[in-house]
Amino acid sequence: MKKHAQSHIFAPQPPAARQTAASPLERQIAVTLYNQGNFGELERYTRNLSAQYPGDGFGWKLLGAALKQQGRATEALEPMQTAASIMPMDWEAFNNLGSTHQALGNLDYADACYRRAIELKPDFANAIGNLAEVALSQGKLNEALALFQRRLKISPDDGYTQHLVNTLSQQTTSKAPAQYVAQVFDTYADTFDAHLQGDLRCQVPSQLATLVKSQTSPSPDKWDVLDLGCGTGLAGVTMAPMARQMVGVDLSARMLEKAHERQIYQRLVCADIHDMLKDEADASYDVIVSADVFVYIGKLDTIIQEARRLLRPNGVLAFSVETLEADQGDYRLETTGRYSQSLTYMNRLATEYGFEVLQMQPTVLRYEKHTPVNGYLGLWKR
Repeated sequence: MKKHAQSHIFAPQPPAARQTAASPLERQIAVTLYNQGNFGELERYTRNLSAQYPGDGFGWKLLGAALKQQGRATEALEPMQTAASIMPMDWEAFNNLGSTHQALGNLDYADACYRRAIELKPDFANAIGNLAEVALSQGKLNEALALFQRRLKISPDDGYTQHLVNTLSQQTTSKAPAQYVAQVFDTYADTFDAHLQGDLRCQVPSQLATLVKSQTSPSPDKWDVLDLGCGTGLAGVTMAPMARQMVGVDLSARMLEKAHERQIYQRLVCADIHDMLKDEADASYDVIVSADVFVYIGKLDTIIQEARRLLRPNGVLAFSVETLEADQGDYRLETTGRYSQSLTYMNRLATEYGFEVLQMQPTVLRYEKHTPVNGYLGLWKR
């Protein structure tokens, strides 16, 4: 019987198959870096992955994400396009490419990418919401509403989307959901100061400080100041020279990071304003300032009541509101997603909660698309 030939132990072995895609461990490392927000290290790591496995879309997709998260959307575009080309059935790759085009203002390309992502995965909530944002920015309000409603059916607890559905369907609620405010300003934090003071020409923080100084004078020990919806600290900067203690509260953690960098606050609280106020002691502040914050709260009764409790005798509440005509109710959710309040409503609140109205000064709060947004600067005394 003929024996089968056997390879000699020292015979050359066939070459191992060359690895062409990132291993599960390499993928997990990249995802972990992304989840940790370590985008600089993720960029370095995924550059190596995409060089080592150029035919694997995973490395390109995560490289694009790393660049975009660092504010480098132009650089992110090429790896995002490469990922979508390599992985034509990957809905996430097309959604990412769409968001990059959207960041660069290429709305038609963004629209096409989001539609492809939704075609691949019809219940992909992120792409549906992103497509709705594009429609909204293009003035296609009915289409945007239908898309936001579609997303809300998939994610019924999404407060951000719920507020936009309310806005576009003209359903006035008592205030914007916390999730909406936090998401808007977390996204907005890095460009907030430049956009507010430059593009919108908003001077409300400094105007309120001037108003406070014109009507009152600091005690020898200076004021204890509460900055409601402090954001990056623009109002705080104007009040700090007169303050013994500055406390800020905001729903956006990213905005509070910017405020902390100014080193003017002794305490910063990440919380809903209503909740924070209820936890503060009676008669603990001399000044409460609220610059462009009531525009995200329609019904102000509880806030005004709590502000009265927290102010010391002769303490002042300084705030801004957008103008609503008296015959249109107490407050209204506008198509911008912000609220306006009527002068009649504000005066009634002052009387009901024991404030003396020192000023309700008409002003232009900001300019949007070169159109003035009218409102009032209020100064009330306890």
